[in-house]
Amino acid sequence: MESEIRRRDERTVITPSEKIENVVGKVITVIGAIDPEMLGSTITHEHLFIELWRDKVPTRDTPVTDSLLWDQKLTIENLHLARRHKPIKDNYILGDETTMIAEVMEFKKNGGSTIVDVTSIGIGRDPLALRRVSNATGLNIVMGAGWYQKAYHPEDMDLRTTQDLADEIVRDITMGVSDTGIRSGIIGEVGINGDPLTKNEIKSLQASARASRVTGAAISLHRGGVGSEKLQTIKILKEEGADLSRVIFGHSDGIAWDMPLMLEMLSHGIYMQFDMLGMDSTPIFLYPKSHSLQHITGLALTPQVVEAIPKLILEGYEDRILLSQDVYTKMQLKRYGGNGYSFVLEYILPELKKRGVTEEQSHKLMVDNPASVLPLVEPE
Repeated sequence: MESEIRRRDERTVITPSEKIENVVGKVITVIGAIDPEMLGSTITHEHLFIELWRDKVPTRDTPVTDSLLWDQKLTIENLHLARRHKPIKDNYILGDETTMIAEVMEFKKNGGSTIVDVTSIGIGRDPLALRRVSNATGLNIVMGAGWYQKAYHPEDMDLRTTQDLADEIVRDITMGVSDTGIRSGIIGEVGINGDPLTKNEIKSLQASARASRVTGAAISLHRGGVGSEKLQTIKILKEEGADLSRVIFGHSDGIAWDMPLMLEMLSHGIYMQFDMLGMDSTPIFLYPKSHSLQHITGLALTPQVVEAIPKLILEGYEDRILLSQDVYTKMQLKRYGGNGYSFVLEYILPELKKRGVTEEQSHKLMVDNPASVLPLVEPE
């Protein structure tokens, strides 16, 4: 009997008659459902295949010398320009399987087991490529669902209802993406950017909450708004009936200096995800343990995070912290001199140990916490 999705009281409902594998308590990877005990060391916010250039196209106001860079391939000769955020389209495309296999094997060689690829609809999500990489490397890969930021929304996003968006997410998780049969295992990266929150961002957020209720999948947000907008995002999710203990706030590196805001967010039961680690090239050793980092802005976020995590652990939130690197450009790959997918394992955990974080606590951040949030729970 074919699967059927029906609507009841404006909520997506999966009928009991459908033949969907019971995966409650398991983690959906691109090669099938696994027990959470099989996850091992996990990075929870990455991209293996992605194209994220549409909001970076040169405009009539772009200096001509910058515009001429757009169609160049990323090379050692122009890498310094990419690191200065000059518009080189190729930098924002990850698509070579051979390269990605070599890159993620660095993660595996350093003790990694699972990668959560939160590439969502409209930014190059590639289920079949993810499966091939998983088979080639032996790594578990969890694939994302939902919608990213405004520039990557479908042209008819204004016309789509919250329920339309929720239904598509549910299909991706319960039946698979398109005709691949490969199922998403998490809702995200949900592109809630904010400043301010837009109508379509709120609609996407509400749809993600509905889909989470129906499927039991966790929600992984982009930054979830700016400043106090994050609390508004929490309010919207709560009003939509989402289980806040299944919600991950990504890019929290940007508020690592704001302990009151982080603690207020964490008091609602959410996960605080620091996933821009190593994105900047600021050596951690330049910032001694006692140094105040609140004045650092821009991309120099890693030192702030390294200082904040021990404080959050002391506040009792060691079970609500997740770590990752958000690799989404070529310049972040080790092949191009970046920190790659193993930066957390190679550098962040040792730095946390110097600051009093125990092996047991690091194990929680990398193994236990992902194993807690990634398994599907009983849907409503």
